[in-house]
Amino acid sequence: MRGQCLWVVVLAALAAGGALQGGGGKDAGEDVLKKIQGTWKFVSQEVDGKPRPKEELAKQTITFDGDKWTVRRDGKVIQAGTHKFDPDKKPPQVDAVVTEGEDKGNTMLGIYELKGDTLKVCFDPKGKEWPTDFTGKAGRMTAVVEREKK
Repeated sequence: MRGQCLWVVVLAALAAGGALQGGGGKDAGEDVLKKIQGTWKFVSQEVDGKPRPKEELAKQTITFDGDKWTVRRDGKVIQAGTHKFDPDKKPPQVDAVVTEGEDKGNTMLGIYELKGDTLKVCFDPKGKEWPTDFTGKAGRMTAVVEREKK
């Protein structure tokens, strides 16, 4: 269960941060938020370097609404929170605060990349340090999500 919640935060960070990768400080972070609004589906996720089963991912979504994110499985909220983006960092960074569900109260540190309707994220769920790449390994959560088509 812990891994499931962590992937939610990772996705949120990915989606939020990936939309914009460049300059502008707070305004740039707000631009990222605008670009990621809506519901995204999970394509892949790894927790501690171990991939999550495709059958589980098919039931999960992450929705971005303003600066808030919500991960659902089978329509039930499993984790939610808020995020802040810093697209000026290399790689761009995101802080994701868990406000509901597993790991409530934790701040996850992550990086993101947005290309079109695909978001890639990597988080340190314990909030000790920002990852520098998207490699899945112990102590990290990585995810790829795609925007749901209407």
